[in-house]
Amino acid sequence: MTAVLRFLFVIPFGFVAACMTAAFAMLWPFLNVPAGMGASDPIFLFQTVIAFLAQSAQIGSVILLPWASFMVASELFGLSSILLHLAAGLIGAGAILVTAYGDNLPHASVQTAIVVAALSFTLTYWIVAGRSAGRWRRSSSRTTPAAEPTIKG
Repeated sequence: MTAVLRFLFVIPFGFVAACMTAAFAMLWPFLNVPAGMGASDPIFLFQTVIAFLAQSAQIGSVILLPWASFMVASELFGLSSILLHLAAGLIGAGAILVTAYGDNLPHASVQTAIVVAALSFTLTYWIVAGRSAGRWRRSSSRTTPAAEPTIKG
């Protein structure tokens, strides 16, 4: 039962939370709040929320298949190392830079934002769902310990 709940709720929630964290990491350095605007301007807040949600959806749609293959592998083999997740994030950031930009890499600030977003994605996913990857297999395959033999003598 815990495995079903994990796959229905915990892992998808971890993915959505990771997408939102990555979107925040992508948008925050480039959010330019003019003087006098900010929390008091409802149009600026609305535009910021829409940009945040759009960026989250874009990140989620781009990373869904590679993340799903990594998630399946980590769940099946019980790979719950934070270093493995962070390495996967760095590989993913490099893959995004190479496939999206090719030889014409963007400015260093955009590259840094992509790498930070990838690392924040993997860190958030690891915190929510990745730390216990594969634990559902160990808990379902537990056997009750046999009674200790009594020594007659």
